[in-house]
Amino acid sequence: MAFHTPFNQRASAKKPATPVYIGFQPPRPERRKFNWWGFNGMWLAFGSLLTAGFASPIPLLISLNGLRRPGKAMASIGTIVSIGGVVMATSIVLLISNAHHHRMHSKETAQRNKIVKKQAKETGVLLAVAAEKVKTFRTEAGGGADFDIEANMLIVEHIDPWGESLRFDAGPDSGLIRSAGPDKTFNSDDDIILALSPKSKSNSKLATHHSREYVHN
Repeated sequence: MAFHTPFNQRASAKKPATPVYIGFQPPRPERRKFNWWGFNGMWLAFGSLLTAGFASPIPLLISLNGLRRPGKAMASIGTIVSIGGVVMATSIVLLISNAHHHRMHSKETAQRNKIVKKQAKETGVLLAVAAEKVKTFRTEAGGGADFDIEANMLIVEHIDPWGESLRFDAGPDSGLIRSAGPDKTFNSDDDIILALSPKSKSNSKLATHHSREYVHN
């Protein structure tokens, strides 16, 4: 490329002198292309926040494509904002899902408690019937060393609503007619018990119905 620098400028100039082009225009610097992917991804990312982040995956893809081109500033901003929108949308979905699960669990628990309460009432009637059998047998047999075994054999045919046979526990003054309760385990907190009085049948009473409200899982 032909050019000429004056001699007086060569000696005195501290910096390289600007070449003087002869016969044609100097070359223009190459113009950097505008990153439209990054630009569109950025403004779409901010716009997606108006949708609570549910539309953020679209500008995220556009911004990621813009990162592959020169001029990555706007693409970087769009990527960061889009990721924040995705996190926001994910958090909302998780909160809604957890709230729905908690509501359904509470509804199922209430329904189970209602069923258990009804079953407990049925068990109370069953205990009263079994208690009458045991008291009648005690009156006729007059007690004895094997009374508790015979009483258990007498009431074993009575099945509570949870599929377990009733049990008789002998005591010093009276006996106990016991249902294992919803957990089907004797001597636990949810046992349903009817205490037999050695006196008249009118003194028979329900000693313990439920020590606590039972939630069967």
